Amino acid sequence: MRGYTSISISELKAWLDDGEISILNLYAPTDDFVSANPDLDEEEIEFTLTALAAEDALMVVDEKYPLVAALEIPSEEIATTSDGVIGLNSKAKWGYLECIFQVEDAGEELTWFATQEISEQLKIWLA
Repeated sequence: MRGYTSISISELKAWLDDGEISILNLYAPTDDFVSANPDLDEEEIEFTLTALAAEDALMVVDEKYPLVAALEIPSEEIATTSDGVIGLNSKAKWGYLECIFQVEDAGEELTWFATQEISEQLKIWLA
């Protein structure tokens, strides 16, 4: 299941270095969320969930570059599902990361970075 969460630059760097990170909750297309939003297609649901994580990222005042991580979570790693949020039963592995979005223009724009670009992009974000 695809999930989205805000992440700080320092958390992203630690995740890359350690290979895993503790993530409490991720916005995800849970059955109840999909049922509660019958007017949204799959793409619109994913966009909405990304936007929720982007709002969280923007609330971190001291973060120069608000980020959202998109992860593909194996079903056996999902501990809880409720109201568009999943909880994990263990740390998220680096291999679960699909991409990073940089939140710009007060959440109106998301710049996408592939996992292969992250180590180079971190140098810019940390400068």
